[in-house]
Amino acid sequence: MVTIGDVLAVVGIVVASVLSLWALVMAMSLLFSERTAIARARIEHSPGKVTLLGAVIALVLGIVVAGLLNQPNGFLKLVGWIIYLLLLVVGAIGFSGLSRLVAERLSRIEPSLTPYAALSRGALFCVLATFVPILGWFLVGPLMGFASVGAGIEALWARSPALAPSQPANTTAP
Repeated sequence: MVTIGDVLAVVGIVVASVLSLWALVMAMSLLFSERTAIARARIEHSPGKVTLLGAVIALVLGIVVAGLLNQPNGFLKLVGWIIYLLLLVVGAIGFSGLSRLVAERLSRIEPSLTPYAALSRGALFCVLATFVPILGWFLVGPLMGFASVGAGIEALWARSPALAPSQPANTTAP
């Protein structure tokens, strides 16, 4: 028998999940703006490539993590958790890049939006799309997750543009 408390618990879990994932995307976008910009560019220019790369990485590492977490050795479990958390961080950077792409397109539709408002709405749209029953859970969410992991990996491996060395001051000039 389902009570009203069970229903409220499920609603609370969904609301807390949406808010915490939205806050994570916003924080990653603001803290790692250069890396999320690279992830956005990768998703925009080669979405199929990053999705396939992310699927391969997520499935391979998922099998490795599942194997490590089922080991009785505590050290191997720790290694499994570390790999899992690193995969989540990479996915968060890629997902933030995806939300930046959505924010950029929202700004084109509504030019009066501030960059923060566009990013906030873009992140919320991306998060809410994964919570749509059936379609979001089994198609949109996994595809966005795979694209996020692939874009996050490429964003972390991309080299930062080299800074020009500063010129020494000419102290012998008249």
